[in-house]
Amino acid sequence: MIEEGELVLLYNSENTQYLISLPKEGQFSTHKGIISLSEIREKNFGDKVLSHTQYPFYILRPTLNDLVMKTKRRTTIIYPKDAGYLLLNSAVFPGAKVLEVGTGSGAFTIVLANFVRPNGKVYSYEMREEFLELARENLMRAHLLNYVELIKRDVAREGFSEGEADCVFVDVAEPWELVKWSQLALKGGGTFASISPNIEQVQKTCRTLELTGFVRIKVFEMQKREIMVRLTGTRPKERGITHTGYLVFAQKVNREE
Repeated sequence: MIEEGELVLLYNSENTQYLISLPKEGQFSTHKGIISLSEIREKNFGDKVLSHTQYPFYILRPTLNDLVMKTKRRTTIIYPKDAGYLLLNSAVFPGAKVLEVGTGSGAFTIVLANFVRPNGKVYSYEMREEFLELARENLMRAHLLNYVELIKRDVAREGFSEGEADCVFVDVAEPWELVKWSQLALKGGGTFASISPNIEQVQKTCRTLELTGFVRIKVFEMQKREIMVRLTGTRPKERGITHTGYLVFAQKVNREE
């Protein structure tokens, strides 16, 4: 049985799928008919439900990728292809203390919160109140708000309100402005990561990292290509997400007195 409030992916096809928080009762309207939500509650994940026009929808447990791609958004998000590599090259683990600058819609905040739980915390900084409210809504829907503290603050001017962090993530237009504050807020050996769309931003960020006591400075760009598998004519899709940003990584070392 599926509980009230659980997140459910109603899947008909790649072009027709819906992420919903299951209410106690009611109906969900789609262009392929109306689905009874109370009927879904009587089923299990993996079962099928029919719309009133007899179109089948499978009841699936959403993946983290689904949560990210189906967030309500007013900003560009960090896409899963970048999020995975950011996590693998940063000190994110259950119990970690993570600082994020540039909450935006909260898509990457959802990813971070998922990996620091049950006893870690993400401190996410944003200057615009409307973005914080949207991120709060997305985190609540994902049932991850308990692992996040949303903070309205201009970190470039005021610095972080938290210290002794395991890692810092920066997604703002001028990431180099956050490097000195990251150096102060991170533990020794803590990781810094940023994402920028333009190479000039990357150059300035890397130079600032070099001058501020960071090592292992590296830059990557992630490419993803989906393959259409057929009996004949298997090939890559013509369209897809290509360049989204350059990923910058570094680690803090302790300065000698």
